[in-house]
Amino acid sequence: MRVLSILTNEKLEHLYEKLDDEVINLPQKFKKLRVGLLPRICQLFITALKSDSNKKVKFYQLKSSKENAVTNLLESPHCLTALLMSDKVYEKDTGLDGDKVAVELKSKINLDLQNRLNKSILRKGQRVQLFAVDHSIKKYAFPNCFYSPEGTNILKQSDFYANLLRRIVKLTPTMSTINDEQINDLGRVIYELVENTEQHGKLEFNSGKVNKSVRGLIIDYQFITKKCSSEKIGGENSAITDYLEAIRIDNRTVHLLEISIFDSGGGILKSLGSDHTLGFSLKTEVDVVGKSFAKGVTSKANSLGYGRGLFNVRSILDKRKGFISLRTGEIGVYRDFNLQPLTEGEQDPLSLFDEINKSKNNYNRLVPTQGLAYSILVPLR
Repeated sequence: MRVLSILTNEKLEHLYEKLDDEVINLPQKFKKLRVGLLPRICQLFITALKSDSNKKVKFYQLKSSKENAVTNLLESPHCLTALLMSDKVYEKDTGLDGDKVAVELKSKINLDLQNRLNKSILRKGQRVQLFAVDHSIKKYAFPNCFYSPEGTNILKQSDFYANLLRRIVKLTPTMSTINDEQINDLGRVIYELVENTEQHGKLEFNSGKVNKSVRGLIIDYQFITKKCSSEKIGGENSAITDYLEAIRIDNRTVHLLEISIFDSGGGILKSLGSDHTLGFSLKTEVDVVGKSFAKGVTSKANSLGYGRGLFNVRSILDKRKGFISLRTGEIGVYRDFNLQPLTEGEQDPLSLFDEINKSKNNYNRLVPTQGLAYSILVPLR
């Protein structure tokens, strides 16, 4: 599998056809990614490596001896995910007497990797990144990026995420119309998603089914100028491009928060004790996801939802005319709250649309993935 530095949603999905390849070849860094791709790339690597951590990952352009090469590598959530999920990681080959020699990387940067994971929050520019990994129950059971105080099983609450958002909004070059109450609501949205991610991502690890688990939260500020086309940001004929076009009246400048969340769990159906091999229809999987956004839904016995329920997510995104997409199992679905505002009642499942044909009645079967990948867009003006 060779992953190019310029990636689209279509090319990414085609990469799932190469999951059996023995080597994952990765560029040293990706060029500017289209909105919504970040968690999907991490999910691709999770899917490829979760069942076989001996599959090789090779950063075919990287020379670790170059200044800042390792630092930059570890600041990329895509590269970090691949590094953590694989036991065999290599950098660019060296030449010896005209022959290419493989250069092992992971053991060389082990200390750098540990130092990176010990950081609760990584800030660079307008990006905030929290990354958790479970390799050892004793050392990483309650990583301090998501738990407080460190070493306890108490998740950081919504005010922690609201404060992160306030700092980002404060540093953006725009007079945001988002108010303090809405930032607090968004903090609750992120908390709900992180809590669900913690439950899903740690489930198989805590039960001993897997020996490593990763989870990530990345918050980006996206500044889209008048000169930049929506298609260049969201891709050709995509739901995200449709969303951007609708909120960009006369191609005006847009300021967005892009919130990406992913985990290495088994996906929603598997977390409920289900298995794709048992003949679940795509509609069933979509219904499970949609019902998880209904008010009061939990993961208790005999319920279809998961976590504490994600009612806050749909409520605040509807208020802000936001957007959410997710990839899990064999589906890729979304809801555009600008073009498709809420019509459902609080107790009703959330209607979700297929990413390919943009229908809520006809869903495309995708290659099965591991884990969950969320993308959320929230306009700041």
